[in-house]
Amino acid sequence: MSGKFVISLDFELLWGVRDHADRTSYGANVLGARQAVPRILDLFAENGIRATWATVGFLFCETKDELIAALPDARPAYDNPRLSNYGYLEEVGKDERSDPYYFGASLIDAIQKTPGQEIGTHTMSHYYCLEDGQTLAAFEADLVAARKLAEQRRIALKSIVFPRNQFTQAHLEVCARHGISHYRGNPIGWAYRATKGAEQTPARRALRLLDAYSGVLGSQAFQPGHDEPIDVPASRFLRPCSGRLAALHPPHLAVIKRGMTVAAKAGRGYHLWWHPHNFGRGLDANMAGLKVIIDHFADLRERFEMQSLAMEDF
Repeated sequence: MSGKFVISLDFELLWGVRDHADRTSYGANVLGARQAVPRILDLFAENGIRATWATVGFLFCETKDELIAALPDARPAYDNPRLSNYGYLEEVGKDERSDPYYFGASLIDAIQKTPGQEIGTHTMSHYYCLEDGQTLAAFEADLVAARKLAEQRRIALKSIVFPRNQFTQAHLEVCARHGISHYRGNPIGWAYRATKGAEQTPARRALRLLDAYSGVLGSQAFQPGHDEPIDVPASRFLRPCSGRLAALHPPHLAVIKRGMTVAAKAGRGYHLWWHPHNFGRGLDANMAGLKVIIDHFADLRERFEMQSLAMEDF
């Protein structure tokens, strides 16, 4: 059996970070993401790469009026109100032209037009499934609203990536009821276990950071699950080449390449993920790093017949 190389992207723009950032502090990264998406798509098309774009439902809307009309009646009542993106609707602009931070319909069009790309869901509102105050009923309403918006663009959502990688079996059962057949689970190990934000301790973060640049926790090559929805677990987060850790990007890429090689030789899967806004600063350097990975995949495809798959392909 040949190995499988999977890519998923958490496509969020400002909705993904609004609980701790805004236009002033993170706007440059968001605008940079809008430049990154077409360049990533071009690289994928040139190399026959399939990928899943897990997209926040709000981004499907072209105008604020469309967004307001699409909102579900049941909404999360987090104990920490900053977590709810429904609380930031007043600052949203009229449309994508006037507010490129919160609307992404034109980018979704570009993804749809690129061969081999799957559009999945990142929930309607970037919903946090483990945070105090949320309910299954609110999650279900959020998911249904995301499906309706996607269907208006003739997109059938099959794959989900849970924001901040938070979910339980009960959330998976809701997904299955609404036609979601695949999800991105978490890598093996205590550091990657699904937890709410308050439990993301410095020790967990430190171990993930060490693993990113050394691979100390193993290759994270995987075999997909068999229950529905099917678990297509993450292997590695592609960290950005920017800031204080930019000098460590080559060893980080080497960890990813080693894991891909393990998967190719063993006939297993390797699942790489990131956010387009991670490329928002230092776009050229980040694209160069991604090309190193894609070139390595091309070599593994030639030597071991490794395949490029979207999440829905499992």
